Amino acid sequence: MESASSKSVTNQPTPDKASNGTVSNSPLRPYTSSSGFTYPAIWSFPPFFTLQPNPQTFAHQLTLWTRLILSWAKYHRVFRIDAGAADGGDCREVLENKSIGRRLLPTSIRQLVSSMEKEGLLSPDPPRQPNTFLIYWRKPEEWGSMIYDWVIENGMGGSIMTFYEITDGDMAHTTEFHQLPPVLLRRSLETLVKRGKAQIVKGEAEGVKFF
Repeated sequence: MESASSKSVTNQPTPDKASNGTVSNSPLRPYTSSSGFTYPAIWSFPPFFTLQPNPQTFAHQLTLWTRLILSWAKYHRVFRIDAGAADGGDCREVLENKSIGRRLLPTSIRQLVSSMEKEGLLSPDPPRQPNTFLIYWRKPEEWGSMIYDWVIENGMGGSIMTFYEITDGDMAHTTEFHQLPPVLLRRSLETLVKRGKAQIVKGEAEGVKFF
């Protein structure tokens, strides 16, 4: 684990000393990337990238990182994080701030992933392995309800739709679940099955019947 910093992420970021020895009083501000995503000011605070040893500070830091990962992943429609990769895989962009030369190290990424999994915000995919996880910036229950409402609103209740039609069909292009990963689609539909609102239909192309 990284060495502890003397600065706490729970404190207001302090002004930095410029190369000429003067102190800048400009506080850290949110940063908007070229993609349009706005990072919180704390993302530009170097100690944020070092998980702190104080339990209270550590818990608060994990909360801030969790919020950032979820909001960033939702904005960019990223569905996976790889705790086995040194840079976090698909989430490398948010886990490293090149402008300040800081990144979350692999041991810290694993701690963050473990915390998010315990909160039900990540799920291993495939199951029973410690590295790759689905990111639940919307939980399967939420996706399931969204899909069901869309089906009913478009008069498709009682019909059978293939998995492909739901996420990639002509009517799906304007939906938030367009190109939803198949494994997440299945988990979402299974929540509807448990609620008695759908039935998975086996066949050459898997489908689902909505009630």
